[in-house]
Amino acid sequence: MLANKYRISKKQEFERIFKNGKKDSSQNFIIRFINNDLEHCRFSVIVSNKISGKAVERNKIRRRAKAIIGNNLSNFTKNIDLLIIALVPSKKLDFSSFNNDLVKLLAKDKII
Repeated sequence: MLANKYRISKKQEFERIFKNGKKDSSQNFIIRFINNDLEHCRFSVIVSNKISGKAVERNKIRRRAKAIIGNNLSNFTKNIDLLIIALVPSKKLDFSSFNNDLVKLLAKDKII
């Protein structure tokens, strides 16, 4: 579980990232990110009802993404605000494929 200082929770912060942030995507995820003026990175994982009507499946995807972020927290090269948006194919991935795809996407944008 990520500490509160590593979380994005306010509506204005989400709007700032969506409006001014950079965007990249893979088959399973969309990431949006923007530099912040803090001494640490902040994250949020968005899983829509379109992915699954079952909260259990949506929460599983959130937990996986947060576990990957927590394991790679020391590897982040920039102080950024990062949104990870899961897409429908991500619910069919096993953890290692999920991890590889997300880390590859973050490495592509030189975030990790």
